[in-house]
This record gives sequence, structure tokens and C-alpha cells, in this order.
Amino acid sequence: MIIIPDVHGRSFWKKPVEDNLGKEHIIFLGDYIDPYEYEGIAPWEALLQFEEIVELKKENPDNITLLLGNHDIHYLTEMGRGQRFDCIRADRIKSFIMENADLFQLIYTAENKGKKFLYSHAGILSGWMCNNKKYLDNATPDTIGGVLNDMWADRSRWPVLFNILSDVPRSRWGDAFFGSPIWSDAEDMRIDDPELAGYYQVFGHTQQEYDPEINAYFACLDCRRAFRLSEKDNTFTSIP
Repeated sequence: MIIIPDVHGRSFWKKPVEDNLGKEHIIFLGDYIDPYEYEGIAPWEALLQFEEIVELKKENPDNITLLLGNHDIHYLTEMGRGQRFDCIRADRIKSFIMENADLFQLIYTAENKGKKFLYSHAGILSGWMCNNKKYLDNATPDTIGGVLNDMWADRSRWPVLFNILSDVPRSRWGDAFFGSPIWSDAEDMRIDDPELAGYYQVFGHTQQEYDPEINAYFACLDCRRAFRLSEKDNTFTSIP
């Protein structure tokens, strides 16, 4: 498994994808656009890279998984709208995501060597699941991925989905006690139940300045480079 954390218009993903496409499964953890101004990437450049990533998915539908993050979802709804929102290209981005909606999902689960992994943009908090159980069909850790992906696949359920995804935690200057899977912070994951009933969680969203945060319960990989999850021993290795 090759894991690509938050892109935000950066190009670090290109070589790992080129070198491993067709050899290993590649998963993007969301947040493709809305670059950081201090990194010198123009919003239009980020959009072009986003379009390139989606085209790769179209050409390799079984080998690439594209998850969605808060900086993608906030172009579809005003709820939970984050920083660096590209007002100039907002309509184009919204149309592009909607036209290719079937290529994206919110959660990806996999098992390797007896260990269960759950991939999302920001991590799933059991407290968030409990607070929204009536909207999530009383989902369990084993079913939450399917429930959220089904809600994404059914546009008639988008209003409810976007409403619960807009839970921005206090750690992110919001007012929700538990953040959603596109908004929760690694800080919240440490406080909540990080094990999520046996699933090892892999996510981005909480930007790390240098090194990823990898512990016994989760891996927060948002540090501007790709990672490989070893098939042999479930360890993460940075790909320069």
C-alpha cells in the first residue's frame, strides 16, 4: 500500500505513484486543493494537479483509491467551510467533484497480516459516531465505512451527510466536542478511543512539521511525503 497524505497542490506524490502504479495499491487521503500561500503554490496549479490525480484514477480504477477531505467537501456545502477556500474557482471545483463523484469515497478499510486498517482523511472518533448514531444507522466500527460511503454514493442523502461532516472540533476552532472524519484533529484522537474497536486508523489532516505521528493506535501521516505500508510487517516507511 502506498499512502499519499494531504496534497494541497504539492507534487511529492508524483514519483511514488509513477514508480508503484500497477505494483501496489495507492490511496490518497484527501485535501487535493487549497494550497498554503507560504509554499508558493498557486490555487490554479493545485486544481490542475487535482484534475491529473482524478485522471489517473479513471485510467487505473482498481489500483487507486481517492478519499475526500474537508478542503474538498467544503466546495459542495457552506457548512464547515474551511480556510483558503478558492472563491475564484469554486464553481469549477464543485462541478468537477460532482461530475466525478463516483470516483471518490470517504472511508477505506483493509486487512493485512491479521491487522485491520481504517483509512480516512482525519480519523473517526467513537464519540462522533455515538453523537450521530441516528444518522449513521447505529453504525459500528465494522460498518461505519460502508455507511458513510453509501451516504456519499446517494446524493439524496448529501444534506444529512454534509451536516454531520461539518462537525468542527474545538481543537480546530469549531464548537463540536467531537470532530467528524474530515475535521477531527490528532489531538482529539489521543483523547477519544483511538483503537476504534480493533481498527488501526491511518489519516492525514493534522499537519506535522517534520515527522509523522505513528503510535500503537493510529498513524497521522500529513507531513508532505508519501508512505509505504509494508505487506510483511505492517510498518510505515517514508518515501522521499
